[in-house]
Amino acid sequence: MSRSIKKIFFPKTRLVELAARSGGVTRETALDGANKLLDDARPGADITIENAIRTLEEIVSRAKGGALGEEDMHDVLRHADQIVTLAGTFGYESLDSAVKNLCDVTDGLITAKLYHAAPIAVHIRAMRMFCPGATPIPPEPTYKILSELGKILTHYNFTRQDVPHDDGLTEIAS
Repeated sequence: MSRSIKKIFFPKTRLVELAARSGGVTRETALDGANKLLDDARPGADITIENAIRTLEEIVSRAKGGALGEEDMHDVLRHADQIVTLAGTFGYESLDSAVKNLCDVTDGLITAKLYHAAPIAVHIRAMRMFCPGATPIPPEPTYKILSELGKILTHYNFTRQDVPHDDGLTEIAS
């Protein structure tokens, strides 16, 4: 019995050439590069956070009779969402927790058609204490501040929209 040998032709394509080459980067190199990009972007993010907090302060200053308009409440959520994204990205854990709580309170107030400015103002003051460049707060007082903000949710009988980190003081102190 004779077997015929079949020839298989693989055309030279750019994809074949690239796949045949060794390359890529190690995990450590990729992480170092990502961390460098984050470090380079941090000053711009810090400025954006500061501007968003200042805008929130301006919104609350427009309150009349202790109440904001519905449009102002939605503006609070919009600016708070921007801060949440940046705080989470850049590891500002205490700020992130305070702003998430602000979002939960504001969303609850909108849903309940209550437009109280006071709980929003309290959250903004706490955010100011946790913002980049502020004097660092030790873990114990940080925990106390964040737990007091959580009591605002309880006062209004609102629920938290996300699962909070409850892994001890080191998780919430930044």
